[in-house]
Amino acid sequence: MHEITALELGLVIKELKQKVVGSYLKKFYDLGNGSFRISFHSQDANFMLYCNLLLTLNETGFAEEARAATNFAIAVRKRIDDSKVSGIYQHSGDRIAVIEAQSRGVRHRMVFEMFGKGNLILVDDDDNIEVCYRTISYKDRDVRPRSRYVFPEGGSINLEDADSRAVAGILDSISESGGRLISELSRLLNIGPIYLEDIIRSAGLDPRSKLEAGEKERLGKEILSFLEKARSPSPLVYMKDGVIVDYSLVPLRKYEGWEFEECATISEMLDRANLGRRASVHGEPARNSTEEIDSVIAKQKSLVKGFVEDSARYAEAGRLIFVRMGEINAAIESIRGRKRPDLEELKAEFPELRITELNLKDKRITIEV
Repeated sequence: MHEITALELGLVIKELKQKVVGSYLKKFYDLGNGSFRISFHSQDANFMLYCNLLLTLNETGFAEEARAATNFAIAVRKRIDDSKVSGIYQHSGDRIAVIEAQSRGVRHRMVFEMFGKGNLILVDDDDNIEVCYRTISYKDRDVRPRSRYVFPEGGSINLEDADSRAVAGILDSISESGGRLISELSRLLNIGPIYLEDIIRSAGLDPRSKLEAGEKERLGKEILSFLEKARSPSPLVYMKDGVIVDYSLVPLRKYEGWEFEECATISEMLDRANLGRRASVHGEPARNSTEEIDSVIAKQKSLVKGFVEDSARYAEAGRLIFVRMGEINAAIESIRGRKRPDLEELKAEFPELRITELNLKDKRITIEV
């Protein structure tokens, strides 16, 4: 299973944008091992995002049991709970996602650095780091509380900028005396090794070889062809013996002949690909086969349905109590005015109420509504 690529991250953020922007951050959970779950509320629905700092950022219906809140989770909650999301975007075409939220006139940014060891940084409106998951020093920047946050430098182009002129410029920048083709190309076209390898092999070239001058035009056509397909992705998960082993935005030569299943969205693709690992990490049996994953999803949907049904039932019970509150209060006053209240006498006095129990010792009356 490959780590999430910049291309996949950018496309899943586009999917999430319509749902996330305008919603409210309700709760932040630190699940350990660089993974988090964030619950949101909007007028239309409640939903959750799951993030693993190297593997994924996606909407999910699976809620693993959260541990006791960590100091990091408490610090994040203190600042962002109940804040309204004003934006979600990918920074500079890199593996960096940003969620902007505002509460009581104060803006915060959650910056997900999904490379290296991964990091989650909370930044205030003045670009100062308030909280960070990991304290790290790089040669050109420090990530630590009370320091100024600086985005890492990026030199690659993103999907929107990748036209024929940009691709030609990339290929002209690759020196014939340079290193391996896939290494040279990945410095300039940040779409992920799994896709670069497929592009290079589709052009009839070896990813480990150097690029020759006569091969540039052929490779350029394959890059443009891939990017055009990626703009209208067909998310897939690949399986071996019923177990999900990888995924991709478009069909890959590497997995020709493999069992696969199509996904409706990129978020669904990422969720299914990572669901088995999540269950295993959090102490449940590994669930990697599609049947087992579907079972987990069905269980979560059943729980949600149960919550909805319970809410409707409680609401109806509350309405009935409110409607009959006058009779209930009258019965209570009648009991208070008697020396030795009797259940049968109360039933006769209030025939419309279903009084089922009168416990003088515990001072409790039970009325079914």
